[in-house]
Amino acid sequence: MTVASACHAGHEFSITNARLPQTCGGCHMGPDHAQLEIWQESRHGVVFESRRDRQHLDTPPDELTAWDMDAPTCATCHMSGLGDAPVSHDVGERLTYYLFAPISKKRPGALSNRQRMQQICFNCHAKTRIEKFYTQAEGSIPETNAKVAAARALYDSLKAEGRLSPGKFDEPADFIMFDLWHHYGRTAKHGSFMGGADYVQWHGNYEIERAMMELKEIAKERRKHRGRRR
Repeated sequence: MTVASACHAGHEFSITNARLPQTCGGCHMGPDHAQLEIWQESRHGVVFESRRDRQHLDTPPDELTAWDMDAPTCATCHMSGLGDAPVSHDVGERLTYYLFAPISKKRPGALSNRQRMQQICFNCHAKTRIEKFYTQAEGSIPETNAKVAAARALYDSLKAEGRLSPGKFDEPADFIMFDLWHHYGRTAKHGSFMGGADYVQWHGNYEIERAMMELKEIAKERRKHRGRRR
């Protein structure tokens, strides 16, 4: 599947299709990247659904304003031209962090990327509101990184001690560790940047803490016995 057919559909090059969140949700949904579900819960998603009949999804890209779409979808924030902001098909150029990574770090050109995204935000929100949002979202990154790093250190130590099998995905600890960063860590970080409080906490941090407790119990049990795992 090409990018064009994934976003615009194969039989009709439709701007409307590309702006619908369900189009992006064909890939960006589920436990490892729940962007569609987070957007649906966010204020943006709720407002969009309540004002669906007021959204002019077919407005040409170089003419789109907040009057045409007063509630953003995925494309609005990540690709659309809006006001003075130009259209982009590089969905990474407005992103500040590598949120998908186990330990998230800033992207190259993070400051410029941040400014590009905020240029979109300025069409609807005050500067003080945007700055507060970014302060809170970026503040969650080191906290989540620290939790994932602590879990990784424990897991790696068990591997090094021979308390876990050297194979991959052949015992519960492997799946627990993978879910902790790949599902729950990502979810917490995406929720912070997309305004999905439930995904930050119950689908994110709560699950991280639960998985970490399971790893600690495995470590405690394995370390009761001397010698390496056979």
